[in-house]
Amino acid sequence: MEKHIFTPIDKWDNPEQLKYAEDFPPVRFFKGKGNFIWWWYMFFFKEDGVRKQIVAFWTTKSYGNIKVNGVDWRPPGDIKGTEKEFSYNGMSTWWYWDGKEFTEEEPAVSRFQNRMFDGGFEIRSDDVTNTIDRDSFELKFSRDPKRFEFKIDKLAEMPPPIGYKKTMLTKRMGFDAHKIYNVGASGELTTDGNTRRVDGSLYMQHITLNSPAFPWLWGVFHKDDGSYLTYFTSFFGRYAFRRSADCKPKYDNRFRYMNKNFNYTPKGQETKRFKHVKYKVIREGTGLPEYEITGELGKERLKARVRALGKTTYAFHRWKIWKNKFFYNEFPSEIIEIEYTDAEGNVHREDGSEWTGNTEYSWGILLN
Repeated sequence: MEKHIFTPIDKWDNPEQLKYAEDFPPVRFFKGKGNFIWWWYMFFFKEDGVRKQIVAFWTTKSYGNIKVNGVDWRPPGDIKGTEKEFSYNGMSTWWYWDGKEFTEEEPAVSRFQNRMFDGGFEIRSDDVTNTIDRDSFELKFSRDPKRFEFKIDKLAEMPPPIGYKKTMLTKRMGFDAHKIYNVGASGELTTDGNTRRVDGSLYMQHITLNSPAFPWLWGVFHKDDGSYLTYFTSFFGRYAFRRSADCKPKYDNRFRYMNKNFNYTPKGQETKRFKHVKYKVIREGTGLPEYEITGELGKERLKARVRALGKTTYAFHRWKIWKNKFFYNEFPSEIIEIEYTDAEGNVHREDGSEWTGNTEYSWGILLN
């Protein structure tokens, strides 16, 4: 990577206010080795009464020698150019969940071209187009347009609010994340030759990291009214040594947590960041995981019970000291129940009929 053309994250101070088109999402890097850079999009929508979702992403890295689902991703990022116009080797993939089954594209490697212009940017590859400026947004994923093509061309709020967080685990290692949590969006979806207009909500995430990948639990849920709920924890335990993508209930809940968060943002209100968070993995019925997350905020209490509906896996293999294996598992999910106790002690319960979501439960370890 030509690192000298970009500002190092560990030397970059958080801006007082992020500019949407200029600050989301750039390429930056850590001075340490092992940079991974992700652009990640999730679209929730309802069609014929069925809650559906699409997850799509592309990524680049500073090292080679890695396979994803058996696809050899040997070329490193090889970033060339200037801050205004540069290219890099990346990998892209996506899947569509129709409420019962997946339509998935295998990961594929291609060369990405980034071009910054006044008030925005454009990213292009063989499979991906992303153009953003202050007044418009376009994102298209397509490899075989008759089989699957997804194009978002409208956001309800322009520019949408974005969040930013830089976390340094050491002086040289950490992660840098931009997020757009829930914004109304619409576009065109083609599956098996059937093209139609769809409306839903978009979650966007841009992350740069240079720390080893440890197992994690994560979830994001959108409510029809614009509210959203998220949780995340990374952990260490027996799951770090799993060598298979199979779910194994006997390993559940034997974790040493490295961090905890559980956040709820009712529409039009400030985010409630709960403390004393607890996570519990439950297996019932299909064998797919359910999760119970609880937290406290002063006298307020929040408990959410969520259930996975399906599972897809991205298996990362890399020789680094030994053959690292990491299994990044995605689960289209639903909320079973949310129970919120307010500061006055009143208990409010709701089912998941107005919510759509996705969870992750990963295991293994990937060294950078």
